[in-house]
Amino acid sequence: MIARWFGAVLVAAALVACGGNGKPASLDVPADLPDLGDVPVVHFDYGSDTGPDDPGPRDETPIDDGAVAPDDDATPDAPPGDLGPDVVDPGPCVPDCTNRQCGSDGCSDVCGYCQQGYLCTVDGQCAVFCRPQCDGKICGPDGCQGYCAPGCAENEDCGPAGDTCVLKNCVKKCDGKVCGPDSCGGDCGTCPEGNLCTLDGQCTVDTACHDVTAVGRCVGNERQWCLDSVLTKETCDTASGFVCGYDAVGKDYICRKPEVCQPQCTNKGCGPDGCTGTCGTCVGPQVCSTGGQCGDACNGVTSAGRCIGDFTLEFCFQGILLQYDCYAANPPVGCNWNPEQQAFDCFAP
Repeated sequence: MIARWFGAVLVAAALVACGGNGKPASLDVPADLPDLGDVPVVHFDYGSDTGPDDPGPRDETPIDDGAVAPDDDATPDAPPGDLGPDVVDPGPCVPDCTNRQCGSDGCSDVCGYCQQGYLCTVDGQCAVFCRPQCDGKICGPDGCQGYCAPGCAENEDCGPAGDTCVLKNCVKKCDGKVCGPDSCGGDCGTCPEGNLCTLDGQCTVDTACHDVTAVGRCVGNERQWCLDSVLTKETCDTASGFVCGYDAVGKDYICRKPEVCQPQCTNKGCGPDGCTGTCGTCVGPQVCSTGGQCGDACNGVTSAGRCIGDFTLEFCFQGILLQYDCYAANPPVGCNWNPEQQAFDCFAP
C-alpha cells in the first residue's frame, strides 16, 4: 500500500512540476513528508534519454477524454453471436405444420390457405364458414357445431325452442289442454290456421282483422273482409255460379257471377279474339298481322318501304307486306323518296 500511495504522489507531483512547455518546474516538497525508506521509484520513459531539461519526443496521439479504463475484474465482452454462459442459443426457427392445414407455421410463413367459403380455425384446420343462428335463443345448438350463450345451469335442460331453460326431469302439464305451453319449455299442441290459443289451452277462431281491410280479399273462393274490427268470412256459392272477385263498381271484393267474355273480331280475319278463341287463320304462306289481317310476309322489307318501278310503292305494316299503285292517285304521282317522312311514298318531288 505504501509503494502504491507513494507512486501516486510522485505522479501528481510530476504533473504539477511541469510547465506549459513540458519542462520540469521547481517543486516544494512538504516538510512533513514521511520517511518511506527504500521505496521503488517509478520512472516515466518519454522515448529518449536526452537529458534532464529535454524529455524528448512524446506520443502526440489524441487522448479520448471519454474513454473508460478497463476493469481487470470485469467479465470480458462475449464475441458476436455468443449469448453468454447462462443463455442457450435456440438456433434457427424450424417450421412446424404437423396436423395443420392452414395458419402460422410457428416461424414467418403459413402452413396453407383455405378455399373460399372456409375459415382457418385456431388449431389450423379449414372449416366451412357458418353463421350461428341464436336469435331469440339462450341455449341449445347454434347450427354451427356450437351452442348459444349463456346456456343453462347444471340442474337445467334447454327447452325445445332454445328460448328457455327448464328444470331437469320436468313433468309436462297438459291435462285438459290442446295448445299452449307445457311448463317444460314446449307446448301441448298448436291450433290450426285462423285460430288462437286461449289462456286455458283451448283453440278458438281468430276474429281479429290483422291486415285485412274493409275492401276485403279472396282466399280461394272465400270472401274475407273487416267489419267493425271483426274478420268476417263468406263462402261463395259456386253451385249458383258465384265466385269471389273484385267489383270495379263498389271497389271491393264480393261474391259475384263471373263476366262472360265477348269475342272481339270486328274487321279481323285472323288472330286471337280477346277471349279463348281466334278470329280465323290465314291460308298458305300468308301470315297474320298484329291487326288481325292476312298478308304476305315482309321478308326484309321495312316500314320505310321501297319503290318497284316508277309507280308501285311497297312497305311493311303490322308484320305483313302492303303495296300501293301511285299512278291510281288523283292526280297520278310516282313513287319517290319523301324526305319529310324519311320513307318512300306516293310523292311528287
